[in-house]
This record gives sequence, C-alpha cells and structure tokens, in this order.
Amino acid sequence: MISKSLHEEISIELELMEKIVHEVASLIEDVSGRPTTVRERTAGAAFLAQFYGGIENILKRIHRYYNVPLPVGETWHLDLFRRFCEPGHNALPMLFDKKLASLLSPFRKFRHVVHHGYGFQIEWDSMAEGLYSLESVFRDLSVVFESFLIHQPIVDHVHRHQS
Repeated sequence: MISKSLHEEISIELELMEKIVHEVASLIEDVSGRPTTVRERTAGAAFLAQFYGGIENILKRIHRYYNVPLPVGETWHLDLFRRFCEPGHNALPMLFDKKLASLLSPFRKFRHVVHHGYGFQIEWDSMAEGLYSLESVFRDLSVVFESFLIHQPIVDHVHRHQS
C-alpha cells in the first residue's frame, strides 16, 4: 500500500516531465531543417537533464516511502537507478526491465555531462537521439509508474514497509 501523498507526488512529477516532453517536441519543430543556436542546444541539454532529474525524484520518493536509505558516494545516481532494475533491492519494487533500463541509461549519463559541464558546449548531434526518443521513452516510463501506482492500494495515512 502507498500513501495518498506518495501517489500525488509521483503524479505531479509525471505531469512536470510531460511538460518537458512537450517543450522538447516544440524545440525539435523549431529547429527542423536548420542549424541550431547555442540557446537551442543549451535548452535541449537542460530539458534532457531535467527529464532524468524527474525520474530520480520519483525514485527517491519511493525510496523514502519504503524507508530505505538513499545510496551515497560518487556513484549514487547509478546505484539509485540500479536498485529499481533486475535484480534490484529486496525492499524496493522492480520497476525497470532490461529494455527500459537500457533506454534510460543514456539519459542518466547525459544528465551527468550537463551537470558537470556547460550545456552550450554540447553539440546537437550528441543529444539528438535522446531528444527524438524522449516522447516514446516517456510513454514507456509512464506506463511503468502508472502501473506501480495502480497496483498499490492507496491509504490515507503513511504506511512504511520495514526492512
């Protein structure tokens, strides 16, 4: 069972991520058939990093709900992600099959590049695959998170699993 609060938080995060998907679609339409500007490349890079940030926000919320300490150290982003992949962490739900994990991995890596560099230095071609696949990846991801929410009864009080 999950709390009504967790359900709402995940739903809001998905709505925000959907706005990113729409902005990326508009950006792709705007740059169609011409070279991109520095501003457009920076925006594309920021959108991709924010999209993965949304995924991490959801995973951190689920982590906290199940009362599992968040990973620490230099590889915490990867460790957090892997805890929801097969074989995963025994106290957390397995959300990402190998196919979806493979689709999401470049977004995580790109997020790292953006946060530790300058978005305006990133070439359009290096992010084009992520930008053009964002809508379909979001659809797949939404199905996973919505399935998680549907299959978890909602309770009005906070219910945490003990590990």
